[in-house]
Amino acid sequence: MEIKVECRGMEIGEAGGMLTQVLDTLLARIVERDRELCLDELETIILADDFADALRNETGEQVSAGVVRAMHRADSVRLLIDAKHMASALAGDAEQVAGFVHLFHRELCRIHDARARLGQSESLDLLLDCEFDRQLLPIAESMWAEYYSTRRAVWSLPQGSDLMLTHLADLLEALPPAMSEEIVFHMGSNDIDGLFAKSCGRIAHLAQTVAHCQGYLAGLERALAEIGPEYQALLDASPLGPAWAPLMHRLGVLFASPSRTTESIYLALQGDVAAMFAAFGLRIRRAEDGGVWVDPFPLTGDRPDQ
Repeated sequence: MEIKVECRGMEIGEAGGMLTQVLDTLLARIVERDRELCLDELETIILADDFADALRNETGEQVSAGVVRAMHRADSVRLLIDAKHMASALAGDAEQVAGFVHLFHRELCRIHDARARLGQSESLDLLLDCEFDRQLLPIAESMWAEYYSTRRAVWSLPQGSDLMLTHLADLLEALPPAMSEEIVFHMGSNDIDGLFAKSCGRIAHLAQTVAHCQGYLAGLERALAEIGPEYQALLDASPLGPAWAPLMHRLGVLFASPSRTTESIYLALQGDVAAMFAAFGLRIRRAEDGGVWVDPFPLTGDRPDQ
């Protein structure tokens, strides 16, 4: 496996050689530890002192920040790394170094999974013809990517990591009142389409966070109650409580599957995505014309039927 490292930007300077050497060493150690990790199509790693500018030049995307990002082509992958972040992490304490190593490892796992599924999605275009599926597919895809990468890369997890559980707890406390407020506001103005559009971002972020946490827990082979009883109590009392275990089961089944396609992942997780919307006040289903039918209801102390 020969992967080219390219340095971009005047500020990298003499540090480029050291950073390149570190990446070569990291790659060798990660592949040695995870022998099933296939990076045959990883062609180039780009170290850029301006991450946003480099990503814009490569993909046309407008982003303000990032650390690592895979850029997929038909026959190869390029991996962009923020050189400033990497240099700062390597100059920091052991926890900062471990944090960067884990981010790098997780992105390699994402590349492995994405390339394994490439070309196996024969009916994906049919899904994308339907507005309902077009809206939910990216959420399911991001859930899977978070779960897969965190579970597979769990051995490089820094000691003392909170597994994103603190952030999940914050979301579980903040989302119910925020969603109820949005539902009441948009129902008052009869703007159901606007309500769904705004809620998609919130539910997508929650779904990613949940899958991220569940990937770590599965990789560590530990239950949430064992790691943090207070988190389990908060989850049980939240609208998300009933959806947690079924989602964890389905993600585990997908992880154990010898072959996965984007369609199979989406079809397996579609119901879980809909359940998350329902948990926070939006019943959704596919309309007769393929659009998204939305039935909003302000949250109360009672859990909705899903």
